Amino acid sequence: MFPNILMIKKKDYEELHSSSGGKYLKRGVYGRLDGVVTTFAVVAGVVGANLSSAIILILGFANLIADGISMAVGDYLSTKSQGEYYKAEKGVEEN
Repeated sequence: MFPNILMIKKKDYEELHSSSGGKYLKRGVYGRLDGVVTTFAVVAGVVGANLSSAIILILGFANLIADGISMAVGDYLSTKSQGEYYKAEKGVEEN
């Protein structure tokens, strides 16, 4: 009935499912969620201290920038460490 249904090649399958966007989804969601929570906490604390609107905005943006840098460095280091770990484990298994 469907003679060619099982004749799919691995190359054809990989071409159909080779989207690179999915690997960044987890990082983006985690980073944005962390950024929203910590920025809200900083701004809420500054508002509670009855500081001026300019200081609230400055501290909010400063927190966003610092949090973004922190998340980027943390993600880079964790990804690099994970790759090194996999490479070391592969070397152990091959020997």
